Amino acid sequence: MLRYGEEAIIQDGLYTGVEDITYKGLVLLPRAPEWRIEVSFTDETMNRAAGLTLHDTAKTSHWNVAGLTVGSSLAEVEKVNGKPFLVNGFDSDAGGFVRNWNGGTLSRPLPGGCRVTVRFGRDGSAPYELAGEEVKITSDNAKLVKWGPVIAQIGVSFPER
Repeated sequence: MLRYGEEAIIQDGLYTGVEDITYKGLVLLPRAPEWRIEVSFTDETMNRAAGLTLHDTAKTSHWNVAGLTVGSSLAEVEKVNGKPFLVNGFDSDAGGFVRNWNGGTLSRPLPGGCRVTVRFGRDGSAPYELAGEEVKITSDNAKLVKWGPVIAQIGVSFPER
């Protein structure tokens, strides 16, 4: 907080995106949605950062992680990953999260041992064939490509040390 001053706030109720779980965290640049970063911690003392999250609050972001940014398309993510990947069905608690990078570049840790998670989304409900907790879809599925979801959330988890 020393570095960001008034541009950093501690906030309760930051949303993980799964099962309505929220956490207390640090929000950097909260008044600039395209620069906003949410930092989560390993416990309530906020002594060790567990990771960071970028959301689609501005529908775009100035940040990128491994060449990905909020708003990146399926094709752009496949290009970075080097191959198709598996996505959870939409309109559920874990809907739109990448389930498996299928051995692509993004399945390996980033420099420093960090891991990246991605959630795809789009305004409105997904077509029936793409929705539901039990549904798993490859990123090159014609119906998914036609529907056109984009990255709505990027998470970076830091290694435990």
